[in-house]
Amino acid sequence: MQYLYLHRVTQPEKQAVQYVYQFDDHNLSPSNLVIRKLFYCMLDMLQEELTEVEIEYNDAEIVKLVGMEQAVAFLTAMGAREAEQLEYRQEGVLLSRTFTTELTPARLEYFYSLRDLDIVYRLRFLNNEEERIQIYFTKTLSCLLPEVKEEAFLAHLTEQRVPHKVLEENS
Repeated sequence: MQYLYLHRVTQPEKQAVQYVYQFDDHNLSPSNLVIRKLFYCMLDMLQEELTEVEIEYNDAEIVKLVGMEQAVAFLTAMGAREAEQLEYRQEGVLLSRTFTTELTPARLEYFYSLRDLDIVYRLRFLNNEEERIQIYFTKTLSCLLPEVKEEAFLAHLTEQRVPHKVLEENS
């Protein structure tokens, strides 16, 4: 059985613990069910306190990955048209767009239906502008849990049959 290695980093000043999954530690794709279940467990633990989602994407890349119809459906469901968008350019070339929108119950449900976590470059789930969950360029998937939720999170991973090993921050 292959375990997901979760790097545990304590943040005593916030009375929180961060769990970081690094995609380079394994050869699993972001569409793998076990990786998605890890993401869903993170959402389950923190959904009550999540208020916004920040999405960074590139128009051409999202269309290339999921097709025009699904890309439009995702961006529409996330409220991209109504949200103020920031553009990141280098030498006149548009690299990505970023927008932040309210995490409504419908939007949260949409994330539970994702079949591939690398639909966009970066997803940041926020609690009043403080990052709680992040998927970053298919390099890391992380969550910041209050210490009081840590035991419940690890138990939830086990209940959902997410094989995992916790690596302490010095590992």
